[in-house]
Amino acid sequence: MKEGRYEYSVHALEEMDDDQLTDSDVFGVINRGKVVAKLTGDPRGARFVIRGVAMDKETEFEVVCRFLSSGFLRIITVYATEK
Repeated sequence: MKEGRYEYSVHALEEMDDDQLTDSDVFGVINRGKVVAKLTGDPRGARFVIRGVAMDKETEFEVVCRFLSSGFLRIITVYATEK
């Protein structure tokens, strides 16, 4: 991910804190995870759900994000999933 071309929502930061996930975890999933859904019904643009595993190699989680017209990637939420 290009340096500085992303932003977190407050909600995403809160969820990362709750699930003890780091920037490295999120970037790793964005770069190496699997897109499991493309949600197109939102007038603000498509959202992508990306699933992967944290750096601890145990915690599976998903990142929901969308590209903004500015070219930034907005990380909307992050949450641990059940295995």
